Amino acid sequence: MNTYVVNFNPEIDLPIFRKVRKEFLGNENYAASTLVGVESLGRKEWLIEIEAIAVVE
Repeated sequence: MNTYVVNFNPEIDLPIFRKVRKEFLGNENYAASTLVGVESLGRKEWLIEIEAIAVVE
């Protein structure tokens, strides 16, 4: 899972990101992930982009 956050501030944004991730994905067996702060995304109103790869049997 790769997450891109516009104007990322680790002290403020990282605890919020971790809380929301825990709510959606649980507290165990996290997938490998990368969190990157960026200046902008594809459209100026977008503030976060998440790309993920899932394996479904």
